[in-house]
Amino acid sequence: MRQALTKRPTLLVGALCATYGLLYLGRVNVSVVLPMLAQDLGLGLAEVGALGTVFFWFYGLFQFVSGEVGSHVSPFRIVSLGLLATALINVLFSFQSSLVIMLLLWGMNGIAQSGGWSPMVRILAERLHPREIKRASTLMPFGYVIGTALTWTLVGALVAGGDWRIAFWLPGLLLLLVLAAWRKAGIDAPKTKSSGVRLAVIVSGARGIVFLLLVAGLAGFVRNGSLIWLPTYILDTGLIADGMVGTVAALMQIIAIPGLLVAHFRVASSNQVFMTAVLMFAAAGVGFLLVTGAAGPVSMLLVGFALMMLNGAFNLVITSIPLLMAPPGRASSIAGTVNMMATFFGGTAGFAIGRLLEISDWSAVFALWGAALLLAALVVWWKRAEEKP
Repeated sequence: MRQALTKRPTLLVGALCATYGLLYLGRVNVSVVLPMLAQDLGLGLAEVGALGTVFFWFYGLFQFVSGEVGSHVSPFRIVSLGLLATALINVLFSFQSSLVIMLLLWGMNGIAQSGGWSPMVRILAERLHPREIKRASTLMPFGYVIGTALTWTLVGALVAGGDWRIAFWLPGLLLLLVLAAWRKAGIDAPKTKSSGVRLAVIVSGARGIVFLLLVAGLAGFVRNGSLIWLPTYILDTGLIADGMVGTVAALMQIIAIPGLLVAHFRVASSNQVFMTAVLMFAAAGVGFLLVTGAAGPVSMLLVGFALMMLNGAFNLVITSIPLLMAPPGRASSIAGTVNMMATFFGGTAGFAIGRLLEISDWSAVFALWGAALLLAALVVWWKRAEEKP
């Protein structure tokens, strides 16, 4: 019989989920306004899509840095600094009219946002009992899924009047309130004496998770690509009024929650993280491939199903599997390295999907996403024997 998480771990996981989810106020807000930005600045979709590319590239690179630093420095301080920086950057972004300056600021935002995930994973690893980690780790994605949905709903409503700038300065101010709440909560990992950064330890850790880095890259390309371009796809279908795009995109993120529940309950009942990831990646891949032959509301339903499965599998790759495979004291570093790959390849989707849409159509995008996820399922299945009990 499964035991529920004790009260203290539940509160801890809930606080981390809420804080990380609210970070998305200053992160995915740009997705809703990409077409509006392109029109206002007189640019093409590929050019404004580069905002997503530069964000994820900087975010990915500094995920590795913040992950390693998070193994030696207080996670509480790193998260605090990230919240403050992303709040100020969003406010500054709202005053810009030059794509070059916007790219610079959004790259800096990627650096600021990188201070969230890996340090929080360290807190989970060092504050929870080992028997609680598998189930607790499957709860973390609820934060960023709900955060994305909340942001898209809020921003979609705010920019319906035609002013994209409010999509940045208001989330920036709200994030200052989130920072105040985080500071008051004071959540941190236990104090330990750091042995210092050692290259041999970093290389050894990365060598042991090469297969996971490949899977993270494939999954990140699809997931982050959908975060950047999903509102545009919904707009292009012509099924939804322009002012409702943000709300509908948010609902499609909420639809992903059943996928997270599937992952959570299957892991809790079977104690198998790897095979759960295999099944969910395969289902998402097939779902995206089916979209290429569908149209109208059916295509929207298939996209929702694929996203539902993808979110469940993606979380296992960036949270549960790194926690299972990380040596003692290295959870932040391993999580940071995995996230680096997911976000670096996810960043290429900003420009690459924009370019693919200019030379082809959405069927080509969904076919590419489906093939990538089926390959990810195959790789995890091949390495399934490496899962620790």
